[in-house]
Amino acid sequence: MPLLSLALPLIAATHALLPDRFYNRPGATQGMLTAELRRCRAITTGTMGGTAEGRALTLPIPAPDTDAPPPDASPTPRPTIDDCMVARGWRLYALEAKDRATLETLAPAPLASALGRLVGATYPAYGKLLRHAPRVRLHQR
Repeated sequence: MPLLSLALPLIAATHALLPDRFYNRPGATQGMLTAELRRCRAITTGTMGGTAEGRALTLPIPAPDTDAPPPDASPTPRPTIDDCMVARGWRLYALEAKDRATLETLAPAPLASALGRLVGATYPAYGKLLRHAPRVRLHQR
């Protein structure tokens, strides 16, 4: 019985970590997603002159117009990780309440498997599309 009492908080923690949103690109793997998230995090939060994994970083979103904004205008918002991921060919989905309820019924191993399948599915079994990828996407060399 003590083992079960130790396992229950871990199971609860797994379900508490169920994401509200997820990225999807048909055929992608969890490793590809992790690498792209790392790259977009570096692009959106770091200096543009640096490198990620030995590759030069590129701005994923077109540069703002060359006209300077008026002095009283608010600054141009910086691109977000979501902006970068979508520009690089990823779709952004939200898990709706019914989808979350379904996934929360799964044990940890099947839950991890189901979440992993969402990353590379052509048509994810769960979720509502929030942002679609552009038809032309940036490719890595």
